[in-house]
Amino acid sequence: MLTYNKAKPLIVIHVPKAAGKSTREIFKSWFEGNFHNHYYNENEGLMPQKLDLHRLHSYENPLVLHGHFNRSRGFGVEDYYPEVEQFITILRDPYEQLISHYFYTQKQGGSWKDQSRLPVSDLHTYMVNTEPNMLNHFPREISVANFKDIIEEYFVEIGITEKLVASLSRIADKLGVSFDEQQLQELNKTERNQVLPESFKQHFVELNPLEYAVYDYVFSRFD
Repeated sequence: MLTYNKAKPLIVIHVPKAAGKSTREIFKSWFEGNFHNHYYNENEGLMPQKLDLHRLHSYENPLVLHGHFNRSRGFGVEDYYPEVEQFITILRDPYEQLISHYFYTQKQGGSWKDQSRLPVSDLHTYMVNTEPNMLNHFPREISVANFKDIIEEYFVEIGITEKLVASLSRIADKLGVSFDEQQLQELNKTERNQVLPESFKQHFVELNPLEYAVYDYVFSRFD
C-alpha cells in the first residue's frame, strides 16, 4: 500500500453502512480546518459540490475529502476527482453491510426525493436480488483480475468495521496522527425487525464472489 503523501490531497471513501458516520468525526479532528464533505443530498436530489482541490490543498494544511463516491450514481471518484492518487476506506462484511443498508433506507428514505431507491420487498427477497454497492465506491472499476493491484496502488490503508479500533490505529499511524479510542462513538445505528436464517449467508457469499474476494483480501491483512 501507499505511504501517505502530505503534498497531495487525500480522499476518505465512506462506504455506506460501514461505520463511516462514526469515523467521520475522527477524520475531521485529524484534518481540522481542511476537512470537506462529498455527499449526495438525498432529500433534495442534488449532486455533491465539486471543489478546487488544487487551490484548497497545501503541504502545511493538507486536505481530506470525505464521503460517498458512488460510480453507479454519477458521483464517483473518476466523475469528480480523477487526478487524486491516494485513498483510505473502511469496509464491512458485504452481507452485514447490505442488511444494514436495507433497514437504514427503510427508516430514512421517506424524505428522499427519489422514492424508487426504497426497498419494497421483504429482507430475504431484497438480499437475493440486490447487488452490494461496496465496490461502486472504489477509485477505479474493480474486477477479479485487478482488485489487488487497485488496493495496493491507490490506498494508504483500508480498515474493516469488524476490527474498527485496530483499523483506526493503523490509519492513524499511516497519517502520522494520534488516535484515542475514546473518540469512537457508535452512531447511525438502525434497529432491525427481520431476521434471516444463518444458512442464508453462504448463499449470499456465492452470489457475490467479487465482493468477498476483495473483503477477504483486506481482512487477511489483519491476520
